[in-house]
Amino acid sequence: MKDGKSVFVVLALILFVVYVMRNFLGKLSAFFFVPIDNLLFISHSVPPVLMWMIFGLLVGGIYGSFVSIKKFKLDYKLLVYPGLVLLIGMSLILIASMVVKKVNGGDRYEDNNRRAADGFGRKSTSSANHAELTDKLEQGILAVENEEYQSAEKLFTEAASLGKGDSRLDSLARIYTRTGNEKCRLYRRKSQLKYIPNHYYKYAAALTNKPSEVCK
Repeated sequence: MKDGKSVFVVLALILFVVYVMRNFLGKLSAFFFVPIDNLLFISHSVPPVLMWMIFGLLVGGIYGSFVSIKKFKLDYKLLVYPGLVLLIGMSLILIASMVVKKVNGGDRYEDNNRRAADGFGRKSTSSANHAELTDKLEQGILAVENEEYQSAEKLFTEAASLGKGDSRLDSLARIYTRTGNEKCRLYRRKSQLKYIPNHYYKYAAALTNKPSEVCK
């Protein structure tokens, strides 16, 4: 009974710590899961669960091989084979992702961002402001790609004050709103990751001087 009570106390303590640190742990896990999720992404027609299952099987093969080698005292060089299988599998996923992007006309998101920053559909702005505005937009887009959220929002706010009436701001804001909507649908049931689409809504709000949408 004492052992049972000790296990219960430890589990209760772990649950309490996890609950208290849920926001920190959620953000920390996002730094791990989001890049891998992007790496495993091929197209919207392929369920993410399927890709994670494949990744789990590949990683599990390495762990299972390690346990078998340790148990039966085999040569550790045998780990090379499941490692190669993982490497080949991830390479095939990346190749498939690149092929799908080419078939669909390339990375439209990035292309649209660049076109917006370079003056796609722009209205007249003074020549003095135009160069500075373009520079702010390009820096902001780069900050978004590098996941520098606060810097991107600040740069877009400065761009909005420089380029009032410039339709590039609206074009880029629509792109970020659409991206936010897509990511909101993706993370709708994962409250810890809703900050990701909310950042895109903040970019759109900074560019248009309008209230920011919130992923619900």
